[in-house]
Amino acid sequence: MKLAEMQRLFYQLAARAPGSDAIDPAVFLASSASLDAKARIGIYADMFVWRQIDALREDFPKLALLLGEGPFHALAENYLRAHPSRRASLSELGRELPEFLRAWSGEGARADLADLAALEWARAKVFEEANVEPAPPEQLRAVAGDELPRVRLRFVPALRVLELGHDLGSLWKSLEAGAPVGPPSPCQEAIAVWRKGFEVFHASVEADEARALTLANSGESLGVVCEAFASRPDAVEAAFRAISSWFAEGWILQEAR
Repeated sequence: MKLAEMQRLFYQLAARAPGSDAIDPAVFLASSASLDAKARIGIYADMFVWRQIDALREDFPKLALLLGEGPFHALAENYLRAHPSRRASLSELGRELPEFLRAWSGEGARADLADLAALEWARAKVFEEANVEPAPPEQLRAVAGDELPRVRLRFVPALRVLELGHDLGSLWKSLEAGAPVGPPSPCQEAIAVWRKGFEVFHASVEADEARALTLANSGESLGVVCEAFASRPDAVEAAFRAISSWFAEGWILQEAR
């Protein structure tokens, strides 16, 4: 048997890929005094799956905590069968998990699991983003009043804005404190996720601010961005407070062009 064929068969068995049940590992793997070929390859197959489950647990710690060890392990195994790892790195292994959870009905299933997973995935990806120098808050104050409507902002890579269908605030706090969790709380909510230094934060933002962030991120000028706050009685002040907070939190990359 050629080396390439042996490697292909070994991977298929170690990954428990479709068709692996029909492969006899004794064809290319010797038995030992204590373990036959099937038992030996089983060790690799178990470790292959367990390492991937560990990687998912690292990216989704709150989800794992909420479900508990057994249900999370079962969820991860089901997910990996549907979405096997296709990259050398495990950093993208959980990308489809939020969507997978929308149809999952295993033990511990809740309506807010997909949103919780989406938030944790955003936090994981934000942590990996490039470290860049944000614009200082003074940059906004340095812009002349008549120039502000024409300003266009650029955002740092380590920022995401999510649109979720459940309020995760109480759930997150309960999981952080090790307290009993309440039932899912349906609620349309926008969440900003960002990193400062090596610490990741997330916070709820009002719907109009979320629209303003979307407009600004698409390249619209501040004159257009501020229109998102038009329904507020203090529209001008609300817009200025929101945009000032973007600078204060380090979300802005550089000055307008």
